Amino acid sequence: MLRILIVLSLFYGILNALSLQEAIDLTLRHNPSIKEQEYLLQESKANYKTYQSPFYPSLNLTYGTQRSNRFQRADKKTSGNLGGSVQYNLFNGFSDVYNLKSAKALLQSQDYQLEATKEDVILLVKSAYINVLRQAKNVEIAEQSKVLLEEQRRENAEFYRVGLIQKNDLLKIEVELNNTLQNLLSYQSALNYALRDLERYTRTKITLKDLEELEPKRWNLNFENLKKEMLQRRAELLFIDKIIESKGYLVQSAKGEFLPEVNFIGDYTRYGDDYALRGRDGIYKDEASVQLAFNLNLFDGFSDKYNIESAKTNKLAFESQRIALIEDLELQLFSALESYNLALNALEIAKLALKQAEENYRISKNRYTQRIDSTSDFLDAELSLTQARSNVAINTYAIMEFLAQIERITQTLLR
Repeated sequence: MLRILIVLSLFYGILNALSLQEAIDLTLRHNPSIKEQEYLLQESKANYKTYQSPFYPSLNLTYGTQRSNRFQRADKKTSGNLGGSVQYNLFNGFSDVYNLKSAKALLQSQDYQLEATKEDVILLVKSAYINVLRQAKNVEIAEQSKVLLEEQRRENAEFYRVGLIQKNDLLKIEVELNNTLQNLLSYQSALNYALRDLERYTRTKITLKDLEELEPKRWNLNFENLKKEMLQRRAELLFIDKIIESKGYLVQSAKGEFLPEVNFIGDYTRYGDDYALRGRDGIYKDEASVQLAFNLNLFDGFSDKYNIESAKTNKLAFESQRIALIEDLELQLFSALESYNLALNALEIAKLALKQAEENYRISKNRYTQRIDSTSDFLDAELSLTQARSNVAINTYAIMEFLAQIERITQTLLR
């Protein structure tokens, strides 16, 4: 029975573990920034459909009635009419075509804006998840330091009792232990905040035991290859490319103002002596007309010219913005890659230093027990061990953090 309970307990723990990918999936379903962009995408789809309307005919129905103190006909003081008209644009300088293409490009740009927002949120979740693990490791290291110092304090208390050390040696341990306790409280508070931050994204209650430990990945990354991936995949670049494309279509649309507009117009009107259009026999005839209307603006105060100039300069502004964005992204990529490689090398050094610090602590402890080393020497060994442990943790989670940044910058999942 006990074995069954243990197995069930382990199985329950596995089911309740929250992996990084699960945290990301939870966040993507509930994040308000993503919802905002999804609504803006729906708005863009509706706007795109409005630009399709010029390709359909326009239908109108009119009704009019009149009552006068004078007779309209014989003894009738009222009259009425009911009419319908249809208008269809045959040509307007292709402005409608280019406006539609511009709207489609804007719709596609909003798709990329949504994608960019999702990628930003994913990076935030990764950073929050890694930060929880980082703060938990800080708590663990501080607790290990606390245990070592408490053990040292007990030994010092005994040495002081038998007169082997001075009181100031005992106080040195007390001061260092109190400093460690303060650090432990600070790290625990930071861990609580990190957990709450992750809960804010996932919108679910999380405990430290729910999370899975991550391992730092060592990849041989090449800047030029990453840059190529970035230029092809980065959503913000694709977004601004579509904006520039949209502006180009608006330039072509503005040029259409110099071309004529051709419309087909059909009208039909029915008349009558009263509100119900009665009393028509022998008097009124239905009126029907069909016309082909040609309209060409000869001068409009140069507004067409300046509309084109405005559209062109607006496009140039976005092209300049694209250049600045690429330069900024390249610098971000260079910085993240340099930091990643630095953390990889620093981790190897930190691991070696940790082994040395552990051996140094073992030797110092033996020498202190034999009263060969002083209290200060033993404290230095303990502090070196704690610092070495911290350096391993710092570089371990820095590798994960910078790798997440590289994946965001290039918008590529590194394998």
